[in-house]
Amino acid sequence: MTEAAADAVAPDSAPRGGIPPALPALGAVQDRLAGLAGFAASDVLRNRLLRAAPLLARLPLDRPGIEHPDWAALLDAVTVQETRMFRAASQIEAFRHEVLPQLASGPAPLRLVSAGCATGEEAWTLAILAAGTGSDWRVEGLDLCRPALEAASAARYRLGPPDALREMPVADRAWLDIAEGWFEPVAALRPNTVFRRANLLDPVLPDAAADAILCRNVLIYMTEDGRQTVLRRLVAALRPGGALLLGATDSPPRDIGLRPWSRDLVGIWRREGAA
Repeated sequence: MTEAAADAVAPDSAPRGGIPPALPALGAVQDRLAGLAGFAASDVLRNRLLRAAPLLARLPLDRPGIEHPDWAALLDAVTVQETRMFRAASQIEAFRHEVLPQLASGPAPLRLVSAGCATGEEAWTLAILAAGTGSDWRVEGLDLCRPALEAASAARYRLGPPDALREMPVADRAWLDIAEGWFEPVAALRPNTVFRRANLLDPVLPDAAADAILCRNVLIYMTEDGRQTVLRRLVAALRPGGALLLGATDSPPRDIGLRPWSRDLVGIWRREGAA
């Protein structure tokens, strides 16, 4: 079961009896989170807010901001961090074999981005793919959650259970140091893989900066306005001909400047314009 599913079916883990009178109404906090980070109201969000009740008492509802210490702490508490190496392996393999060779064929260094990178496994997956091209490359992971970004930068992960490498091809495990129940990316991947705190509602990358952006299972937690804003930001950040990797249920609008990479590649989109 995914972390999101566990949240949705486990309300008993939240405090009973509702919100104490001294705390702000959940609806008011959810409204601020929708404007601040695009979070949609849901059972997942409500349960996480209930667990974070001590934080709610300190929130300045009139001053939401991702840099405010109390709002930052709440964002840390409510963001979903479900990820793993080579997650959605069929899409990753299609990207590696059918898309990445085209992106890596130009003279400029290859730049790949994991937007909503959580604890970093998908960014490190991109690093492994990029290193395999033989081109100069850089991978950047973006997320709002500070503890997740610390874990991504440290890049030391438990093997499980469940098996954290269950979707990773055996041959690619040569890019990991594996020992005593832990794994971490080899030292050669680290200099070109960086992580940064960012709100995807903001223009977090320069226009036409990235060759490919992976943003899987991020938009499902957002309001419709939030999804539209993030998609437009991501498309603007792609160079013409660049690739956007989305979840299977993420359907960008027709007027956004994307087209399917091919009929056979689910969830991989190309920015329109000259490659």
